[in-house]
Amino acid sequence: MKILINIWTYWCFLATFLVFVFFLPINLILVFVFGKRGKEIFVRYNYYIGNLLLFLYGMRKEVIGSFPFTHNEPCVYIANHKSYLDVIIIASLIPHKIKYLGKAEVFDWPLVGLFARYSGQIPVKREDKKSRNKAYELMKESIDNGFSIILFPEGGWRNHGDESAPNPYGFNKEKLLNPFRNGAFRLAVDKTIPIVPIAFLNAGKRFSSKTMKLIPGTIKITVLDLLYVKKNDDPLQLNAQCYKMIHDALKTGEND
Repeated sequence: MKILINIWTYWCFLATFLVFVFFLPINLILVFVFGKRGKEIFVRYNYYIGNLLLFLYGMRKEVIGSFPFTHNEPCVYIANHKSYLDVIIIASLIPHKIKYLGKAEVFDWPLVGLFARYSGQIPVKREDKKSRNKAYELMKESIDNGFSIILFPEGGWRNHGDESAPNPYGFNKEKLLNPFRNGAFRLAVDKTIPIVPIAFLNAGKRFSSKTMKLIPGTIKITVLDLLYVKKNDDPLQLNAQCYKMIHDALKTGEND
């Protein structure tokens, strides 16, 4: 079985490389020939690239709940974060104008970095306050231009259970879900846009952050209730509410 999983993992990485090599020239032409409009088209068809990759990985989605918007109304999507596969899953779920906040180092990777830069994704060095402030302003500007923002408020998928994330709500730190950073909720309040919490119930089993092995099968996803945000809402309370929603969904998913 281990040999088969290794072979499948190699295939998945090869498939990813081939997909990026095929689509990158198209993306560059869109950006350089059509400018801003080309970049928007580029962002929209990432939805199809995400679904193509999951198909090639032998993975199918089982989605509980539904996304509240059928048009391009900006909102903040948040989800738990287990591995790099999460980005592809999100892309395959949302066929609208979306932007990610991502680690700055990813923007220097071959192929993936080019995709990220030329599609206008937002880099951040989390340890650098100036970089965080710049990223925050870029997110607000993107919302003003009709984009939704995707954030993983745990701040990363490595070292679950560590002490690096703030924990002002008294939650027990555990491997299931790290405490959330507050930026996503402050952003939603500042721009008065809804929050859509999403729980990836078993994505870590499809792509393990420890072994880096990809295993075909069903990806279970729960889209939780939309939270409408008002200007006077407390970001800390929204944080705690969303944390509990996703945490409870993950707990339920463990028992399925």
